[in-house]
Amino acid sequence: MSVPQKSLLAKIFAFFASFGLATFTLTMLLLITFLGTLEQAEYGLVASQARYFESVFIDRIDVGACWRALALNAYWDIGNVSLPLHIVPGGYTLMALLFVNLLCGGIVRIRKSPKTIGVIISHFAILFMIAAGAVSYHFAKEGNLSLREGETSDEFLSFHDRVIEIEKVQTDEKAKRSVLVIDQSKYKDLAAGKGRTFTHESLPFDLMITNWKQHAQPKRDAGDRTDAVDGYYIQEISTLDESGAAMADEQLASACVAIVKDKKGGPEQKGLLWEFAAAPWTVAVGSDKYLISLVHRTYKLPFAIRLDQTEQEKHPGTERARRFTSKVTKITGSHEEKRVITMNEPVRSEGYAVFQQTFDDGTRSGSGVKSSGFQIVENPSDHWPLISCIIVAQGLLLHFLLMLGRFLKVNEWAFALGIIFALNAAFALAMWKLL
Repeated sequence: MSVPQKSLLAKIFAFFASFGLATFTLTMLLLITFLGTLEQAEYGLVASQARYFESVFIDRIDVGACWRALALNAYWDIGNVSLPLHIVPGGYTLMALLFVNLLCGGIVRIRKSPKTIGVIISHFAILFMIAAGAVSYHFAKEGNLSLREGETSDEFLSFHDRVIEIEKVQTDEKAKRSVLVIDQSKYKDLAAGKGRTFTHESLPFDLMITNWKQHAQPKRDAGDRTDAVDGYYIQEISTLDESGAAMADEQLASACVAIVKDKKGGPEQKGLLWEFAAAPWTVAVGSDKYLISLVHRTYKLPFAIRLDQTEQEKHPGTERARRFTSKVTKITGSHEEKRVITMNEPVRSEGYAVFQQTFDDGTRSGSGVKSSGFQIVENPSDHWPLISCIIVAQGLLLHFLLMLGRFLKVNEWAFALGIIFALNAAFALAMWKLL
């Protein structure tokens, strides 16, 4: 009797639902977590996270950094050794594979029966958790807010999103500030030789952007370049520092050439926009002046934060920081609320989370005034992982109790659901007492 041949579609489905793919994916996730954690000691959290956990493929592994992180250089110093790789899947690809594998194997192909209901619920919850990570990666807003003691602000700067801002200089101090913003997605493809013109009915000029470079700085022209502006041109720079470590995105600067074209036929004005420029580019059109700058996008909070006091605790007998704490006032309209932000204990409100990020006792800035840096995160899926963990726990508990009920030869569903209801009621009562 011949065995019927599987179709190509059935073979593809079997591959994505296979236990082998699950084993490979989980093993690779364990490996890149290990390597990323080791490299974090020299590269920092942001760079390691970008290379291992947010990438489609890993470009290279710094074997020397991992070696030193394990303190093996005490026995044999191998120096700076890197292993170039472009085919090893990164965290983004591996999580996508895990999602497909769980969906095909843990939901579609699994045998459906009352005995597997708990496992199916747990698999759904894990899929929900992976989806939360995707939503956070693509839609979360992250930035920083720096405050000195006594300062108040309701705005924070994005870590990664750059924009070009155009602001008219107001002669009336009471006039409301108005800023036109051009998003980076509108001009990030404008490399050398490409240009795009932006116009707005409120502006007396059109603005052309060209020669955009993601990581660059202005360099003085020796006199032989055709792309120089006022004696300077834009030079692309490396994303690695002197030691070969990848620099964080916020340490790098973008630059481009801007051309102002008067709508009434006045002369063109050309300038360089650089993210680290000391001041905006000022242009005069008619009797009005405009400020044009390339900056990180500014986001507005639904509340303001005033830094009242910031403190630093150190490990006994050392200068190593142990804990940063900021006492702040959250201001919503006329309502004020005292809050405390410390490491791993953020303030959450209205969809935003405010984390303690940095501390300065006034020495580093030279101001003599203490200040705190806060990381602001707006994440649509902020609570999804918690919900997923609760559902996973409920599913596994249901599966275990059903098996226990069958072993004890009692009504398994009444036994399992009764215990789950009692545990949830006790947990809800405990939380109500604590809050």
